[in-house]
Amino acid sequence: MKKNLLIVLALFISSFSFAQLGTAEDFTITDINGNEHNLYSILDQGKVVVLDVSATWCGPCWTLHQNHYLEDLNETYGPNGTDQIRVIFYEGDAATDNDALNGISGNTLGDWVTGVSYPIINESPITLSLSLYAPEGFPTVNIIRPTDKEIIADAWNYDLQGMIDAITPILQPVVTVGTNDLEENANVEVYPNPAADFLWVDLEEVNTEIDQIEIHNALGQRVHTIAITTDTKISIALNDYAAGLYVVNLQSKNQTVAVKKFVKD
Repeated sequence: MKKNLLIVLALFISSFSFAQLGTAEDFTITDINGNEHNLYSILDQGKVVVLDVSATWCGPCWTLHQNHYLEDLNETYGPNGTDQIRVIFYEGDAATDNDALNGISGNTLGDWVTGVSYPIINESPITLSLSLYAPEGFPTVNIIRPTDKEIIADAWNYDLQGMIDAITPILQPVVTVGTNDLEENANVEVYPNPAADFLWVDLEEVNTEIDQIEIHNALGQRVHTIAITTDTKISIALNDYAAGLYVVNLQSKNQTVAVKKFVKD
């Protein structure tokens, strides 16, 4: 019987305290278009992996598919969106053929391929460990964190917002091209990190005149802009910030001259 994921979801939304469901084992799988996907290579790029293990004859799997939750996630955060996650559909029944996937014949509830932009894998024999990736049956939607390769949730019973709430705190931030070099060379201090109520930005050692500070969330959205006058130490209240990863952009004459990251507890 499926675990009570409604309770897990409530914990996610209220505190973003993730249950540890095990460390993901590496795998290399080939989709129905002949493209290979290696789990650890994707995670090492900082991408969150959403691995849906389903079966074409499974009613709850079909409901999840028809709700387009995974497709919507992929469109927003996948390669054609912010490029922060990878969604993978894995057919967990070795007896399923491509006709069943396409809804033509066999033990299927419909067409699983049309309108899907993420890779679909249909293997025989099965190479994934279903005891890890689908321990309680189909569907299992594994959310895998890139920093430590932990499976932090089985999100099959979440709605779209629940999935977004689960994924957002572990997304790598979207930053402007070239900001990694800026971060290494910046003489700016951001503390404490992680921060709870307040964040301090110390500009005393910055040689460039800073006009303003922009705060961006993990999706790359600007959430706060602070104009700089003569102060060299700026305090930023974080009461209205959700837990997660943020980027501090220091602007000079409308150009980013330094970047720092911090985590809001």
